[in-house]
Amino acid sequence: MPRIPLFWFSILFLAAVLITLPVSAEQEKIVIYSSDFSKDPGFTTNNPSRYYWDVTNEQYHFETEGGTNGYAFIPLEFDDDSFTLEYDITISSIEKEGAVRFGVTSTEMDISKAANILGIFENGQYGRLMGLQVIDQNNHLYETYSLYSVYCGEQRDCETKLYEENVTYHVEIRYNKQLMQADIKVTEKKSGGLVWGFYVPLGKDLHSLNRLAITTKGDYVLDNNAVGFLDNVELYTYRDVVPTVETTIPTTVPTTVPTTAPTPTPTESPVSLHLAWGAFMIAALLIAYRKTGGT
Repeated sequence: MPRIPLFWFSILFLAAVLITLPVSAEQEKIVIYSSDFSKDPGFTTNNPSRYYWDVTNEQYHFETEGGTNGYAFIPLEFDDDSFTLEYDITISSIEKEGAVRFGVTSTEMDISKAANILGIFENGQYGRLMGLQVIDQNNHLYETYSLYSVYCGEQRDCETKLYEENVTYHVEIRYNKQLMQADIKVTEKKSGGLVWGFYVPLGKDLHSLNRLAITTKGDYVLDNNAVGFLDNVELYTYRDVVPTVETTIPTTVPTTVPTTAPTPTPTESPVSLHLAWGAFMIAALLIAYRKTGGT
């Protein structure tokens, strides 16, 4: 097979680059659900005495307890794609074995069944831990907690991170479909300081997530009440948007005709500039090639 000379390889490579130059895509934030609880958030609950909109404080009140199958949710409509959930949480009091689980779930809203991705604040054997739990469609469980033996690994100076009652925390949970992972970051709302954060690798894409919910379904421990408030909830995603060039067509006819036609000001788009420079470079390479005798 004959070899392609280096010169012609350069020409072909440059042409390929020019052909594949797209108009750069921009990221547009798409808000799926957002509420600062200044008005009724529209949550549905099966226990309105435990889960309700606090009109005075403009927050959402919860009192979780195992064995009650209590929940509050709002339905969602979005594709099975990457997303970010942010919210503020304040736990006023939490009994031993109590837990608050809030996140994106399927219709079942069961903490032990597919599918869900939940931020967790619990008070278990090792104290008031923060956690992230993901269950995929095959009921595979992926989880991490702020206990040093769970997330520290080989890290030095790593220790268990605990939350406190009556302190407001900002939680950010992200699901990245492309990287096949989910992560959580918890910061103190007032200072903005990082409290804890980690991630879990996933083996499957997540599907059938269609509710934003706080739930105790699947929790059968009794007398493990947790009382507190949710605030500033926002669920959003991003999508690529290709910018379009708008052409303005005049809608009015001038009342007077100028005696001398104005000289138009030339304008070029970024893409046309790339093509012009590319053509110039190809022409220069061809001239140099001919001067050297095509060797």
